[in-house]
Amino acid sequence: MARRTGQLSSLMLLTFVTSAGTVNAMEVDDSLPPPPDATAINAQSLYHLALVINHYDTRQVVPVAQRQGNYYIASADLQRAGLPGEHLLPGDVNVSALPDVRVEYDSTGQRLLLSVPRDWMPARATAFRDGIARTEPVNGQGALINYDIYTSQTEHGAGQISLWHEFRYFYDAGSLTSTGSLRRTLSGNYPQQEGYIRYDTTLNLTDEEDITQWSVGDVISESLNWSNSVRIGGLRYGRDFSLRPDLVTWPLPAFSGEAAVPTSVDLFIDGYRAGSTQLQPGPFSLTNLPYVNGAGNAVLVTTDALGRQVSTVLPFYVDSELLSAGLSDGAITLGALRRRYGVDNFDYGPAVGSGSYRYGVTDWLTMESHAEGAESLALGGLGSIIRLWRLGVVNGAWSQSEMRGRNGHQLNWGYQYNTSTFSLGTQHTRRNATFGNLALYDRPVMMDANNDPIASLSKSADQYSLSMNLNEFGNIGAAWIGVQSFDGQRSDLLNVSWSRNLWGSSSIYLAASHDRQRDDWTMAMSIQIPLGERDGMGLSLEKTPDAGSTQRVNYSHAMPADGGFGWDLAWARQSQASQYQQASLGWRNNNVELQGGGYGERDMMTWWGEAMGSLVLMDGQFFAANKINDAFVVISTDGYSDIPVSYENQPVGKTDKNGYLLVSGVSAYYPATYRIDALNLPADTRLRETEQRVALRRNSGYLVEFPMTQTKVASVILHDEQGQDIAPGSQVYRSQQATTVVGYDGIAWLENLSAVNVLKIAKTDGTTCHVTLTLRENPLHKLQTYGPLTCKAGQ
Repeated sequence: MARRTGQLSSLMLLTFVTSAGTVNAMEVDDSLPPPPDATAINAQSLYHLALVINHYDTRQVVPVAQRQGNYYIASADLQRAGLPGEHLLPGDVNVSALPDVRVEYDSTGQRLLLSVPRDWMPARATAFRDGIARTEPVNGQGALINYDIYTSQTEHGAGQISLWHEFRYFYDAGSLTSTGSLRRTLSGNYPQQEGYIRYDTTLNLTDEEDITQWSVGDVISESLNWSNSVRIGGLRYGRDFSLRPDLVTWPLPAFSGEAAVPTSVDLFIDGYRAGSTQLQPGPFSLTNLPYVNGAGNAVLVTTDALGRQVSTVLPFYVDSELLSAGLSDGAITLGALRRRYGVDNFDYGPAVGSGSYRYGVTDWLTMESHAEGAESLALGGLGSIIRLWRLGVVNGAWSQSEMRGRNGHQLNWGYQYNTSTFSLGTQHTRRNATFGNLALYDRPVMMDANNDPIASLSKSADQYSLSMNLNEFGNIGAAWIGVQSFDGQRSDLLNVSWSRNLWGSSSIYLAASHDRQRDDWTMAMSIQIPLGERDGMGLSLEKTPDAGSTQRVNYSHAMPADGGFGWDLAWARQSQASQYQQASLGWRNNNVELQGGGYGERDMMTWWGEAMGSLVLMDGQFFAANKINDAFVVISTDGYSDIPVSYENQPVGKTDKNGYLLVSGVSAYYPATYRIDALNLPADTRLRETEQRVALRRNSGYLVEFPMTQTKVASVILHDEQGQDIAPGSQVYRSQQATTVVGYDGIAWLENLSAVNVLKIAKTDGTTCHVTLTLRENPLHKLQTYGPLTCKAGQ
């Protein structure tokens, strides 16, 4: 105890001496600042806080300096959070001193809460729904031929056989297509031309980024509603919105508002719920709305956190003929006029040019222009489409031409109004006899009695249409068309129709047409009765001035989409002719579609047969398939056969003996999912992926590969020298291979094995042992288990 007391006294003395030395030093060196007091510490602090503006979490953590009870934030941080720069000074901003701004420090949540005037917050664009995702389309290299072989033979008449084809070669930049038909007369005097007829040969190059397409060869010129298209051999370049299905080219309604607190909003269009989304406080604008057309009412129902609801009715009118503001469309075509299409293979006329251009000036005004030219032709026209708020859309255009020294003009105008219950439309055209365009330019010039050229276009054309949805009473429609030629002839046609669902999926359709010049009526009635999933029966009555009355009954069985049989039977009683009869039978599988049958009156039957399909060459493989109208995909499983393949989660078949499967009927620019079922693969087969998502270009094909590799694998049972299982958790080491862990019962799973494998096992007790694994032949690639193998101790 005395020793401890002496030590304590010495320690206290040392402390006193040290403290005295410090005091003396402070008295000598008075240049050091005094220590800060508590008041100074509380007057200035630096925090890193989450910034919340008007209850909206900006998801930003910013430095906040507190000075004398005020809060300072960098101007750049505030602008990134959404505050406008015109209300902020450069550098650090004292947000506590900003006018009409309240600041609250949430120490518990480490947040700084700002309440600013609502007009400070910019409107946030909120996507109401997910649109069509944009994808980068791919294009493989290959070729295909679509074919259609048709033959017919009429009793006591002529017989013929024809082959129609579409040849298509595609590669990375585009595609080359050519169509034509070969026809031969088998018997009698067939009226159509024999030999080979070439229709179109075109090279198409697409640019999805610029939404344009180049076409070289046989093309069709661009036209508007008030102009005409012609066939030209040459070059066409223009916009093609079908290359980008994710774009909506017409202006959709914009619904804007302001939310004081976090809110959910539900959208109802004409009484149907179109969806919902979440809104943050502040001004908002709903974008990417569902596609609508015509007039309607949208109801926005907002619900705040307390469950309070507010409904707002917003009328709208949408027309797909308009272009969104700033969007343009058009094309230009240069070349030579195509003559006698479908009769002569290479008959081209004079050099011509044609171009059209459309531009969305505003969401309610779209301007249009069109021009045509040749050696003795010049044509220009201007038009517009105007939306009259909710009152519909009017369109008008004026064209002026000079052809072979004669001036002419054309005037077009119209009006459309559409709602969910009815639609109304009119179109009118007026032109003089000297009006000319490319459709008339290369035709033989015919003169009347006054030596004036006779135009083949009409002098005037008028069209009125009306349709109404009467709900449970069906749908009615009416249309009147009046056309007058320059020689005084006139044609007026009135058509009315009514349709209604009866029971189940059955329906009835009535139609009548009146020709004013002939003062006669044509009437028809049809009743369709489905019988099961693929069968159906139809009854129809017709009365025409020339053929009299006809009563028809038919029965059909639709051909299954995945292959099988389909047939059609029909019988008709005709008042001014013999009984008419018809029968056809079809069969289809994944390679070809066959059809045949007969039709006609007694002793004048026509018997026919048809074979349709496609032949594809890709990756050095030939495939036979049904007719491919758009795109296709070839699945490759690296030589493995009988692997099930799914397209958009629907089974489409198994790979053939070479490991390939052709998937036809693929839609271009749609990112579809292709999946293989790996359960049938051998256990020693490894692959990187079992699913791929691919979008294809139009009229193309693509090779979707699923690379696979074979590795030697095995399970091995490991024992120690006493015959006991190697303990679970022991490590198995191999040269240049990943470490493997021993499981229960001394079993280890090994991959990437060689014929002879030296294994080093580090056991859980800290000791090591070695064993050699020698593999047996495994031609069937089955999973094999070796052992038990004795692991012997040693280094």
